Amino acid sequence: MIRFASVLAAALVLASPSFAQSVGSCVRGMSIGPNTPFVLFDLGSAALRPDARPVIAEAATKAKAQQAVDFCIVGQTDKLGDKELNAKLAVARARSVAAELIRLGVPAQKVIIASNPEAFGDMSFGSMNASEKDRRVSILWK
Repeated sequence: MIRFASVLAAALVLASPSFAQSVGSCVRGMSIGPNTPFVLFDLGSAALRPDARPVIAEAATKAKAQQAVDFCIVGQTDKLGDKELNAKLAVARARSVAAELIRLGVPAQKVIIASNPEAFGDMSFGSMNASEKDRRVSILWK
């Protein structure tokens, strides 16, 4: 199991798109709220699901219309699995969304990647019932 987690973590890091965005913290004044757009991910995956692209495109359109200058992409995971792997998975998920935003014309240098692995879980520890809504990436802009 540990070997599998290590191989998966390495694959996530190597598969991450490389572009100019940085990994850090969101700009002051950005926070996740009830109207924050987000995309969901499958268990253990950083690949965009088919339903993610329209959500990302709508967020990019709204942000451009509001003349946004800063973007923060916040990756999250559920509480299942290794904490170190979940931290890498949260960043990999955020990178997947950031790559799509950049493909849609958002300047890479304006995108910050942040992560909150295991931060907001609605499930109890050890449950085999991982909450899908915990496996998400939120898209913030200002």
